[in-house]
Amino acid sequence: MDKYCLVPPRRNYRRKTFWNTFSSHIFLCCTKNEENTKRERKQFWKIIRDRISKKKDTDRTYNILLDLYEQKNVISELEKCKISPSFTKFKRDDLEFYAPQLCNLLLYDFHENLEELVKTVLVLCKLSFQFSHKVYWFLNSTDFSVLEPPNVDPFYLIKSIETISSDSQSVFLGEGKKLLNLLAEQGLDAEKTNTQSFAEIVNEENDKQIQVREVIKMYNEIGKNAEVPIDVNPKYIPLNPFPNNDIIDGYHSTLWFYDRLTQISLKLLKFPKKGELLKEELKSLNLLLPAAVYIPFSNLNCRNSSILHIPISEAKVFTTKERAPFLICIEVFRPYEELQDMDLHNEPDLRRRIIRANTLPFKLENRHSEDFNDPTTVEPEGINELMKSFVQRNSDEGAFKLQNSFAGLSPALHYDGVFSNIDPRATTIGVIYGNIEDEEEEMETNENVEQHPSALKESFKEQANRIKAKSPFGKLKTWDLVRVIVKSGDDLRQEQLAMQLISFFWQTFKEKKLDIYLYAYEILATGLDCGIIECVQDAVSIDGLKKSLPADRNTLYDFFRIQFGDENSKRYKRAKKNFMRSLAGYSLLCYILQIKDRHNGNILIDRHGHLIHIDFGFLFSNSPGGNLNFEKAPFKLTDEFERILGGRRSKIFIEFRSLCVKGFIALRAKAEQIILLVEMMRTGSGASLPCFCRGEEAIKELRARLMPREKMSESDCKGYVNMLIDESLDNWTTRCYDRFQYCCQNIFY
Repeated sequence: MDKYCLVPPRRNYRRKTFWNTFSSHIFLCCTKNEENTKRERKQFWKIIRDRISKKKDTDRTYNILLDLYEQKNVISELEKCKISPSFTKFKRDDLEFYAPQLCNLLLYDFHENLEELVKTVLVLCKLSFQFSHKVYWFLNSTDFSVLEPPNVDPFYLIKSIETISSDSQSVFLGEGKKLLNLLAEQGLDAEKTNTQSFAEIVNEENDKQIQVREVIKMYNEIGKNAEVPIDVNPKYIPLNPFPNNDIIDGYHSTLWFYDRLTQISLKLLKFPKKGELLKEELKSLNLLLPAAVYIPFSNLNCRNSSILHIPISEAKVFTTKERAPFLICIEVFRPYEELQDMDLHNEPDLRRRIIRANTLPFKLENRHSEDFNDPTTVEPEGINELMKSFVQRNSDEGAFKLQNSFAGLSPALHYDGVFSNIDPRATTIGVIYGNIEDEEEEMETNENVEQHPSALKESFKEQANRIKAKSPFGKLKTWDLVRVIVKSGDDLRQEQLAMQLISFFWQTFKEKKLDIYLYAYEILATGLDCGIIECVQDAVSIDGLKKSLPADRNTLYDFFRIQFGDENSKRYKRAKKNFMRSLAGYSLLCYILQIKDRHNGNILIDRHGHLIHIDFGFLFSNSPGGNLNFEKAPFKLTDEFERILGGRRSKIFIEFRSLCVKGFIALRAKAEQIILLVEMMRTGSGASLPCFCRGEEAIKELRARLMPREKMSESDCKGYVNMLIDESLDNWTTRCYDRFQYCCQNIFY
């Protein structure tokens, strides 16, 4: 039984003992009964490949991924793909974007040369810690105990990723290698550095360093009322890894930080005075900041940032009967940009502070975005030799091992059954934007901050400027503010998939140069039933908007008149155009993905008049009320929406129809790619997602919506889309559903 021991090997022996143990456990063979299924799946992907091979606008990474699903031996080509997003192009063709599909392939769908694929994924993780974190979070957020046994044991895969990635570099921040090179140019020998933390405070500190530490301590303790005496010089900002109790590790720094945030959300659920507890928890958290923690969003400024402080006075907790999500603002800055223009020759203490301990075991080239040269020459030392010892266990041993590994994995990832009785499909993001229960009890100040924009005391930009003016970090040239929603009690993997598809839709419209608006905000599942969400700036739910308006003037049309002025003004016309562009985008989105639960708590209006949908707990197969599927309209198109556009015979409504037709034609041209993105996630780890409760039928129905007929002319598409619009206009099921939500949840319509 010792060889099935679940205790991970000690780090001191990971170069030998760990890999021997890992090779004994990671691969789990499929039974002979699954051979037919393998052949059927392979044939399925071959047919799809034949269909899509005629398309010339698919990106290289997508094509390689499709080849792998077809079991082609193109693993070596995977190493040549871009790992991280390019910030000079709108199109996402990087591995981070396709990380869920790649992970699902590795775990469930690839059989021909599994060892080689595992090795390649580990190489990619070693080359990019941000990609490594994405893979880690995907595995960490999947409940494998309710799924079919995967081909690769996820427990040991996580441990191997941690071991491989921890040795990959010394600074786990964006542009960390550039920062190391900057310090090396100043005479620092990184190979001989042997400290214990990324920003270890030296024994002999100068007066400026001590003063900066005191200012930061004062700011963390006093918060919004702090009157700091000096501005903080970036040379003296300590950037330790975020600790887990007394443990410090650079690779886990960001992982532990977001785990701490989601634990706070869990605590809030059990505590009556949630606002007070949130402030106390954030105050304790601030004592560990600044830290070498980045914001794991695709935005360049977030990726290359490091967290400085969380202003406690700006935090808000929003309660429902079952959850307690909260909103925080995070002060960040970009260390490399701050330091690159400084003269560090006379700052030996700084050079000692800005290096974490580990020696680099191999030469690591920069492979982020398109800035790498020859990726085939980049090979992490030791992986080839270690992979040679990997062997596949027989099915009986694999099943036994996997069952036991879940027993070891679950306690670390589950929240002790606190949410076992909660419907995982019922998400609560709408509460952040105006649908707030007991708001006055939970928020002592700024009660109406999230009301309609005409009543807002400040925009996001104004809020950032106010916080910046009070912050000791405010004079940093790269200072920025990021708003994040932290949730627990919701499986965010389905919303994450929805947002990936929304991003793909937006890229398609952009590629075809269509003036259609979609807002693809960031969603990241970091564990079972928890994660973080980017907060949409300067937006409020239609429900919250209507509640803030006078009872006799609470329609959307009234709001547009109040907010944007006379109908003939340029400001009003611009807002109406924005509304039309976004209505076209989300109408197509809601129809094709069958997004349901479209009450006014889940639809936002931003400061510029854009319509923005949130909360994607119901799409494809599942719907509210135990899959009652009451919302029969193709999409939500109420009489209020129609009135803002000036009626169905108005020029802008005709433009809305035309834009919907063009958007549908553009999406239809990408139909196979859209279908495959979904199909890649339908089985394996995605089998437990509620949106796939009808299995293959979900894919068939998606295909039918994108391609009602195999061949359709532009005239056919125009007739089809106009039929959908006519059917949606003031549909009775939409009206009844809105009234039902008003009666049950007091959501205004």
